[in-house]
Amino acid sequence: MKNSIITRSASFLLVIGFFISCAGSKFSAENLIDEGNYQQALNEISAEIEKNPSAYLFFQQGKIYGLMAEESDVQNRELHYQSMISSFDSVNVYKNTIDNEEDWSAHADSITNFYWEMEQKNGLRAYELEADGSDLKAISHFKNAISIKPDLVESYKSLSIAQYNNNDIESAIETLEVIESKENVSPDVFQSLGFLHLEVGNPEESIRYYKKADQEPIKNKSIAYGLVNAYISQNRTYEAVSFLSEIVVEFPNDSKLHNVYGTQLYEQVSELFVSLRTSYAQNDTTNATNLRVEIEGVSEKAENELIEAYKMENTNIDYVESLAVFYNN
Repeated sequence: MKNSIITRSASFLLVIGFFISCAGSKFSAENLIDEGNYQQALNEISAEIEKNPSAYLFFQQGKIYGLMAEESDVQNRELHYQSMISSFDSVNVYKNTIDNEEDWSAHADSITNFYWEMEQKNGLRAYELEADGSDLKAISHFKNAISIKPDLVESYKSLSIAQYNNNDIESAIETLEVIESKENVSPDVFQSLGFLHLEVGNPEESIRYYKKADQEPIKNKSIAYGLVNAYISQNRTYEAVSFLSEIVVEFPNDSKLHNVYGTQLYEQVSELFVSLRTSYAQNDTTNATNLRVEIEGVSEKAENELIEAYKMENTNIDYVESLAVFYNN
């Protein structure tokens, strides 16, 4: 009985000692944080974590990393943020291990949201300034936002735009490729990848992404334009013409589409003339006759489309020149 009482007393003293130890560490670390002595505060908290890990200690540790990031130059924050998130992940592991403990996980989420919004908004602000170095600053802000919330697609989109504006198209592609496999990714990500691949001279990938962006590209004008440009850049005239024949029906009042369609029909006529000369050289009169009929029909269609574009916008110099080239040849 006496031994039992001694054991309970010893246990009670250990518990009291534990709480006194935590309280003393809490007071000391918070003072150091208030004084801006972050590294010493981290050292003390790390020592306490080694002995008695808790949600509160990991929260304090993460909070310090956040403060260190905030007081660092924008390009030097990423590692601090990563350490902050790592500490906050540990908060979730140790939460509710002590009865009636405060919800440090909720506090951690609040700080995480604060820093993400700060970096995202500052990135957009830097992007909108359009001053020297603003694109690089925006890139750093968006990378910081991604390090805080790597699952949020919004920051990746913003980063890719800043990278594109900084003439780093390959990096913009890599950024969007990170999120293309995420669930419920929006079609504009694939559309942007289609555009970027076309910019770097990779029309095959461009076509793949544009088609991935919309299963009915004919009804989406911006995607339709992208696909047409990709076909044209590959000299796939017949595919461009076939696609344009459907698009002009869907968007009959778009003068640019009529002009591009007419121009591609003219290119098709040029290719047909090459085949016609080959048929004459081979004395293939049957094929030559068929080609002449086809050339006449395609030429008439090309003329009609170019005229239609000009009628819609007769002050457009490009449309005038397109007609002039057609009639001079």
